[in-house]
Amino acid sequence: MLVRELSGLLPSTPSSGPSSGPSSGPSSGQSSRTSVALAAAPLVLLAIAACGSPRTVPSDEALRTAEVVDRAETKRVLDDAVARLVDRIERESDEDGRGSIDMLAMSGGADYGAFGAGVLIGWGEVEDPAMGRPEFDGVTGVSTGALLAPFAFLGTDADLLEVESLYRDPRKDWIVLRGLFPYLPWNASLATIPGLERAMDGVIDERFVGRLAEGVREGRLLAVSSTDLDLGRQTIWNIGVEAEAAALAGDPTLIRRRLIASASVPVLFPPIVMDDRLYVDGGVTANVLLRLAPHDAAGFVQRWRREQPGRPWPRMRYWIILNNFEHHPPKLVQPRWGSILTPALEVVIRSATIAEIRWLAAEADSCNAVFGTEIEVRVLAIPDEWRPPVEGAFRKETMNSLADLGRKIGRDPASWRLWTVPLDGTLDGGTRPSVQ
Repeated sequence: MLVRELSGLLPSTPSSGPSSGPSSGPSSGQSSRTSVALAAAPLVLLAIAACGSPRTVPSDEALRTAEVVDRAETKRVLDDAVARLVDRIERESDEDGRGSIDMLAMSGGADYGAFGAGVLIGWGEVEDPAMGRPEFDGVTGVSTGALLAPFAFLGTDADLLEVESLYRDPRKDWIVLRGLFPYLPWNASLATIPGLERAMDGVIDERFVGRLAEGVREGRLLAVSSTDLDLGRQTIWNIGVEAEAAALAGDPTLIRRRLIASASVPVLFPPIVMDDRLYVDGGVTANVLLRLAPHDAAGFVQRWRREQPGRPWPRMRYWIILNNFEHHPPKLVQPRWGSILTPALEVVIRSATIAEIRWLAAEADSCNAVFGTEIEVRVLAIPDEWRPPVEGAFRKETMNSLADLGRKIGRDPASWRLWTVPLDGTLDGGTRPSVQ
């Protein structure tokens, strides 16, 4: 989750029980500086009230207007995505006029995104055509999932090996604390990300963006989300459509900034300002980016009923890769605020993520029962028994362990848990998730 990177930078007290993930900072060489900074943090924080904002504060009316515009833009992006999927199904339907949709969503999880990278490769080795890695009609990502999404969208073994190699070889300058006192209130963040930005610049080039544009012209969807902190809203970017414009302009800068904005962990990473809006990690508003919205007149279900009367429903499969545990790893928490903060935030985000997926599965079950659709929701997560081999965020040993685990899990079709009622009406007792 996005709070795990902060756990090594926030003042904390020891917890008891099995380790649930990295608890030290980005690199061991920064520990002494962090200790000094922590000692001075209480004094530094007292200065916050004296600090002014470097951004011009708009009027309430201007912000309300911006919110109305943003809601309209979000609706436009979602409506366009639905229209593209409907058109693609019409073109790709089989002889009996029936099409299919495979949607992939990848969650946040920071360095645990190495798991998702490994899953994508292992999945490609599945021989069963019904459960093998398909060519996705749509790919979405949040945070680290957003960084993975363009590679999954292109979908070749070479592309997936390239992104996995990035996760297997984290560099020390991916995250760099801001000097001796990263807590100074005028800093935009505790750390900078020069190495991560350099890595993205190296792979998201003009040729790469041009290939994304080719996939979009086939009617496929590529989207990521970020969080607009000014408006307190989720922002969805149709990266595929924007890639077409970027390819024509020969400038991939905007695509890179969108992806970084989706993964910009608040407080730890610098926020991204675009079009006078301040963006942070998409996981703040939703850690999984998927929509079904069966009651929305502009949503896929109602649009299909309206425009394709009497035509068979397409087969729809939602594949969700959780770059984290499904269940919170148990551990004893000491009654001190520094010990409470990180696990509390982790529980909040994990609980919201599971609720999002359950809501999607419930909507799918409802559509299957009421409209006769054939929608499946399948989920794959890091096994609860796995533990990081070393402490610390973005550690090579941990990320390679996760990539190896992802490959192993991805090769086994049984790893995908069905969260919807089986379409044949049977309940085998082992496919649906437990309530706890």
